[in-house]
Amino acid sequence: MRRLTLTLTALVAATAWAAVAASGDGGPSPGVSWGWNGVLARNGQVRYVSLPTARDSVLAVVRVRDGRVLNFRPLRGAFGVPLVAYDGTGGGLSRDGRRLVLAQQTFVGSPSTRFLVLGTRRLQVKATVTLSGAFSYDALSPDASTLYLIQHLPGGSNTRYQVRAYDLRASRLLTRVIVDPKEPDERMSGQPLRRAESADGRWAYTLYTSPGSHPFIHALDTVQRTAVCIDLDWHGSQDGLWRMRLVPSRDGRQLRLVAPKGRVVLSVKAPG
Repeated sequence: MRRLTLTLTALVAATAWAAVAASGDGGPSPGVSWGWNGVLARNGQVRYVSLPTARDSVLAVVRVRDGRVLNFRPLRGAFGVPLVAYDGTGGGLSRDGRRLVLAQQTFVGSPSTRFLVLGTRRLQVKATVTLSGAFSYDALSPDASTLYLIQHLPGGSNTRYQVRAYDLRASRLLTRVIVDPKEPDERMSGQPLRRAESADGRWAYTLYTSPGSHPFIHALDTVQRTAVCIDLDWHGSQDGLWRMRLVPSRDGRQLRLVAPKGRVVLSVKAPG
């Protein structure tokens, strides 16, 4: 597709109701974003931003330094950039930057969910994933062969969920649920506040608050298709967690909760 010299402002104006984000209602997924920051490429030079039209959507490649739209593609259906935490962190971009996953907004009780996998060079659709039930995006393996999803479980509470893996090469949802092998029967619930990853992209770390229980870090091994839940020694109200950042140490051995002024509030051993 030829390069275009439209500005982001012009493209937003062409879509009547460009939204900042369409998030879930307090559940295990923050939903998807339309407009706003989208997801930033690893080189920091461009962002991928999804914008809504009347019934469909438009994916735009936006240059960071001046907001110019370098490329765009109309998409049939409402697909947004998946959010992985309530701090607004966007996801869906593969580690090598060649693939981008977009998602539909779903809720508990949604009969089906669709995802698009696009190539970032020409914005062509490489695969369409359609699943029965309500799912949302969680992570990608470093080689973009495995798509990790949050499956929203029925039963009244929108905070109950389980992590599933979808094999993009075989085009199938794997039967096995992704759990901590040391706690295979523990039900996961909570809200994802922050997301971080290991230096090699293998581990996806998510800080969860869980009112009525204890906060934890969900460490997803995106290569081995397993997970570790790290319970946090946190006392009192969990509201303070919303002000924390989740930061891996330089050597990757520690995961730290860092206060706004840089003070390390809590440090735990990273898995692996």
